[in-house]
Amino acid sequence: MKGMPGQANAPLARTCFTFALGMVFLAAGASKLIDHQQAVVDFTRWGLPEPGALTVAVGIFELCAAALLVTGVAVRRVALALALEMAVAFAVAGRVDGGAQLVVPPALAALCLGLAWLSAPRERVPAR
Repeated sequence: MKGMPGQANAPLARTCFTFALGMVFLAAGASKLIDHQQAVVDFTRWGLPEPGALTVAVGIFELCAAALLVTGVAVRRVALALALEMAVAFAVAGRVDGGAQLVVPPALAALCLGLAWLSAPRERVPAR
C-alpha cells in the first residue's frame, strides 16, 4: 500500500529547508565576525553590554548552530535556540531600529519554530 501523495518527498523537503536555514545563519554569523566593527556599532546602538565580546559570541553561536543544522545534528534543539535568539533580536534591535528589524527576526524565529516542529520526534504506531 502506498503512502499519502508527497509523503516520500517530506524528508527531502525538510532536509532542504534545514540546509537553507543553516545557510542563513552561516551568513549572519560570518558577517558578525568578518565585519566585526560594524556589528559592534550595531550592538552598541542597541544598548547591549560588552558589544565587542558579544558580537564575537553571537557570531560563533550562529556559525556553530548553522554547522549543526547543515549536518542534521540536534536540529530541534538548535532551531529552538535560534528562535529564542531571534526573539531577543526582535525585542532589542526592533525596538531601536524598527524597519527590517521588526520583520526579519520574527520571520526567522517563525521558520526556526516551524523547523523545530517538523523535527519533533514522532510517536510510532505499532505494526499490527
